[in-house]
Amino acid sequence: MKKYAISLLLAIMGVLLPEKVSAQYQFGYLSYQKALQNMPEYANAQSALRSLKEKYDNEAKYNEEKFQKMFADFLAGQKSFPQEILLKRQKELQVAMEQGISFRKDAERQLANAEQELVGPVVARLDSLLGMIGKENGLIFILNTDNRDFPFIHTQAGKDLIDVVIARIGGKVIPLTEENKDQPQEGQSAGQQSAAATPAPETPAEQK
Repeated sequence: MKKYAISLLLAIMGVLLPEKVSAQYQFGYLSYQKALQNMPEYANAQSALRSLKEKYDNEAKYNEEKFQKMFADFLAGQKSFPQEILLKRQKELQVAMEQGISFRKDAERQLANAEQELVGPVVARLDSLLGMIGKENGLIFILNTDNRDFPFIHTQAGKDLIDVVIARIGGKVIPLTEENKDQPQEGQSAGQQSAAATPAPETPAEQK
């Protein structure tokens, strides 16, 4: 739905606005995930989440091994247990199994909460940076190109912001008009662009 709305907006802009005027209305695009991965805070958050998940996994493994031992002991002695002990062991097994399941579910909730607490501020900072860059450069919106939602973007209508954003994350401001200055223009290879930019040698007639 979001992709359809953006496509409709671009189509309306192209039809209703004169060519010179519509050229003033540009959007930005980037891989949001790539930008996140270039933020030191994101790497720290992921490291903390991995450490926490490892602790929960180790505890869950301990619970499972404990349950398996209890079950093995129950199978080995069920024929010789008096009825009262048999019922007691069955109840213990049931409680241990329910506790293991409950722990797994609680661990998933705790990890989700921890991810929100650790990654949420990083996402908020990146959103703030994108908002600043968008306002500074008069962009009408910024697209996230992850998941191949936009397999084609016309580079004359949109600006690739990834280098600008990564630089801003590091505290450096790069003008939007310079981030792709060394890339070939649309329809040209790098060699063609270099050749076009280099003046041809004068012919003998021109030298005269």
